[in-house]
Amino acid sequence: MRNLLKAHQQFAPFADAWLGSYLDSGKQLYCRDNCSGCCHLAVHATFPEAVAVAEQLSAQQTAELAGYVDRIKKAHKNWGTLKSYLKEHRQKLGPCPFLNQKGSCTIYPLRPLACRALLSTRPAAWCTVDFSELNSWDKQAYESSLDRQVVAWPTHYVAETQDFGQKLEKTLLEAMQREKGWALSGNFAIMVWLEQTCHLSKVTSKEECHEILATNDLSSNLLLDFSTHNQR
Repeated sequence: MRNLLKAHQQFAPFADAWLGSYLDSGKQLYCRDNCSGCCHLAVHATFPEAVAVAEQLSAQQTAELAGYVDRIKKAHKNWGTLKSYLKEHRQKLGPCPFLNQKGSCTIYPLRPLACRALLSTRPAAWCTVDFSELNSWDKQAYESSLDRQVVAWPTHYVAETQDFGQKLEKTLLEAMQREKGWALSGNFAIMVWLEQTCHLSKVTSKEECHEILATNDLSSNLLLDFSTHNQR
């Protein structure tokens, strides 16, 4: 948790400085409270970020989380590829369980780095578009409108904040690897649920973690990643 707090403290001034420079250049970002388009995407985060949220959930948030995980359990066996997982998540599973009915994030102070780093250079409507369904003319018009020096091509999201967020995520996973001998990342909401219901942070081995995932019908490489994160 100390490493997580440090990561948040490092990310905030970096993002503020980047945003200030970007806005001073006369350009615009479109992220606003209640826009919530990106909240329909599958959020990939680190396990320490999930632990921080699991400790703070209300009864209502817990109920919404349980419903989301139940939908994942029923659907994930039909996902053969990462592309199908991301598409199905966006179109059928519903938004993040921590989004309220007004479209606001209910865990905003503790939101993961992946959410903090996702800054849109296009209006919110673009955050819900399935680009595989665009015709060639619309896709070409969209791509030509992007500033390739700013975005993580071919998306309209800012590259620098995502790169820095991923760098901080790596430090969190390396710290977890050192402390526990294994490191976990993946679907953020599922990890929150696993911590709240199974106390996964108390588990001492990766093998025991795999047993818990199997018991809860969540054994999918698309959802969770136990890859070794070597120190450098």
